[in-house]
Amino acid sequence: MKVAVAQIDMRLGDIEAICARVEGQAAIAHEQGARLLCAPAPLVSGALPGSLIDSQNFIHDVLSAFQALAARLEALDIVTLIPAVVAQGDTPVFEAFMLKEGRVVPVRTLTALRLEHMGEDPWLPPVFEVDGLRCAITFDFNRDIELVPAGCDALVYFQTGCFSVARAESTAVAAVADGYFRPGIVKRSMYLVCVAPVGGFDDMVYTGGSFVMDDCGRTVAAAPCFEEALLVQDVQRGITLPAIEDHMLPHFDRSEWLWEALRLWLADAAASRGRSRAVVVLSGDLPSSLAAALCVDAFGPRNVLGIVVARSRTFTPEMEARERERVELVRSLATNLHIRLIERTEPDLTELLDRDEPVAALGADGAGTLGTDAVQRARSAFESLLLSDLAADARALPVRSLCKTEYAMAADSVTAGCAGAVAPFGDVYLTALEFLARWRNRSGAALPAQLVSLRAVKAYQADIVAHAAAFANIDAAFSERAVALLGALEPSELDGVLEAHVDRALSFEDIPLAKTRPDTVALALLLVRQGEAARRSLPAYPVVSGCSFVERAWPAALAWSDFGRQGAEPLTLEALLKAEVERSESRGAEMGERMRNEVLGFISNLLGISSEELEELGSEEGRARLGANLPQVEEQIQRSLQQLFEQGGAPGAGGDPRGPHGFSFFSQN
Repeated sequence: MKVAVAQIDMRLGDIEAICARVEGQAAIAHEQGARLLCAPAPLVSGALPGSLIDSQNFIHDVLSAFQALAARLEALDIVTLIPAVVAQGDTPVFEAFMLKEGRVVPVRTLTALRLEHMGEDPWLPPVFEVDGLRCAITFDFNRDIELVPAGCDALVYFQTGCFSVARAESTAVAAVADGYFRPGIVKRSMYLVCVAPVGGFDDMVYTGGSFVMDDCGRTVAAAPCFEEALLVQDVQRGITLPAIEDHMLPHFDRSEWLWEALRLWLADAAASRGRSRAVVVLSGDLPSSLAAALCVDAFGPRNVLGIVVARSRTFTPEMEARERERVELVRSLATNLHIRLIERTEPDLTELLDRDEPVAALGADGAGTLGTDAVQRARSAFESLLLSDLAADARALPVRSLCKTEYAMAADSVTAGCAGAVAPFGDVYLTALEFLARWRNRSGAALPAQLVSLRAVKAYQADIVAHAAAFANIDAAFSERAVALLGALEPSELDGVLEAHVDRALSFEDIPLAKTRPDTVALALLLVRQGEAARRSLPAYPVVSGCSFVERAWPAALAWSDFGRQGAEPLTLEALLKAEVERSESRGAEMGERMRNEVLGFISNLLGISSEELEELGSEEGRARLGANLPQVEEQIQRSLQQLFEQGGAPGAGGDPRGPHGFSFFSQN
C-alpha cells in the first residue's frame, strides 16, 4: 500500500485554505496510487493553541470544514489523517481526525474509550487498518515506541516538537544518520512514517524532512528540508525496497539548520501580518548586518530596505573618523546585498530629552560608542520612530537585530520599539551569530570581513554590558563595577553563563565560572532577573533554543536573585520529608520499647517475678524452661488475676499495678 505525506506550510488557523490545500494534495497522491494521506500536526491549531481550543465556535468551524472535506474526498477513496489539538476535560491533547468514506472519525479519542471500557490504558497508540496494513499513530515517538501493540505493520509519527538547536531529533530525517529513530524501529520490526511539519507556526518553527523508514531501519524515502513537498512511498512488509544510504541523507549542521529555520519563520511571520517586505536599521555591527542578510534570503533583495542613521554627537576627530568608517561599512553591506539604503542624520538629541542643559553636558564615553542612558534612550527612540514610519509607508515588516544576550542582560535599554516588530535572533546568543555569519558568507561574501570576527563580537558585547550597567537603576558605583566585572569576560564565557542559567536552569553552584568568578556570575544573574518585566514588551522571536525566555518566564515583580548557598548544603523538600519519616519511625520504636517494658513490669509484678528473673526468661534458655512449665505458669496467672479482681490490687505490690520501671500500664494504655 502506498502512503503519502503532505509536507505543507499554511497560515495557522486558515481552516478553509488548509482544507483546500489538503484536498489538492489528496488528488495528487491519489493519482500516484496512495491510499493514505497524512497532514502535519500543527497545521490547524498549532502545537500550543492556549485557550483557543476552549472556543466552541473554533472547534465547530474545524469540524464543519473537516466534514465538508471528507465528503469531497469520498470520491477519491483515500483515507486522510489530519491532527488538531482538542480539549479532553481541562487538558489539551492532539487528536488524529480520520476522514474516511465521507465521515470524520476522532481516532485517538474513540480508541481511548474502547481501551478504557476494556480496562486497559486508554492512551495507548491507536491502531487502524487500511487495505490490510495495520498502522499505529503516535505524537511522541520516544514514549510510545515500546507501547505500540504487537502485529502493527507501520507507525505513523506526527512530529509536534518544534526545531531546537539543542535537539537533533527535531530535524526529522537529518537526525537519522546520527542514530535517532532507527534502534526503536529495528527492535519492533515495523515501518516508520515520520510526518514532519515545515514553516513557522506562531513562535515555533519546523524544518521539514519527512521520511519513511522500513522495518530494517533503512530510509526508503525522504522529503526535502526547509520546503514544501508531497512524499509518496510504498509500504510493504517482507519486500526489500531501494534505500537511501546514510551518506546521501541530509546531516544536521547547527548553523545551516538554524539559519534556514530563522529564514522560514521570518517569511511566515511577515505573511501572517500581510507583509512581503522587510525594513531593518543598520548600525554597522554584526547583528544588524546579519539581520539584513537574513531578510534578503527570506524576501529577496528588492523587498528589503535598510536605514542608517549618521550620529551627530562626535566631539573629536577620532570619533568623526570612526563614524565615517561605520557609515561606509553600512554602505558596503547594502551594496553587497543589493538592497536599498536610506540615510538619515541624527537630530539634536537635546530636543528629544527632558533636559534643560545641552546634550553635550550629559557626557559621552571616550570610545564614542555609548553616551549616558538618556542619550541611548533618545537614540533608540529616534531609530525606532524611523523604523516604524518607513515600515508603515512601505507596508513592510519592521525587523530588529536584538539577540538573546541582549534579551538576557540589557532588556531595559532596548524596550523602545515599534508595534509589530520582530527579532529573529531573539533566541540566539551573540556568540552564535559569528558562526551564522561565517556560514552565510560561504554562499558569497555578503558581510564585510571585519564584522565576521571575534573582535566584532567583543565590541558588541561591550555595548551590551555598558547598556546593562547604565540601565540597572542602582547607582554609579554599581555601574562601574558591573562594567569592570562583565567586561572582563570573553563572549563565550558570558553566553556560557547565560545559557547555563536560562536554557538549562542550573543552580548558581553548577554554572560555569561560579567557582572562579562568583561575583561576576551573581551580577549576570541579577541583571537577568531585573530585565524580566522589560522583556515582556520586546519584539516577538522564534523559539529555537533549549529554553526561550517565553518558556522560562519568572514573576516580573520578583525580588530574589540566585547568589548561591555560600557553601551550605542544599535544603530540599525530600530531605525534610525523609527527616520527618525517620523521626516518626524513631518515636515509634521508642514507644514500642516503653510499652514492652511496662507490660513486662506489670507481668513481673503480677507473678511475683523479679526483674532479673524476667530478663532471664527473655533468653533462649529461659524461653525453653517457660515452655516446659507452661501449665504451672498458666495456673499461677489465673490465681493471680482472680486475687487481683477480688482485692482490687496486684499481689505483692500493695495494690499498685506499676512495674519496676515506675510507669502505670493501665493509665498509659
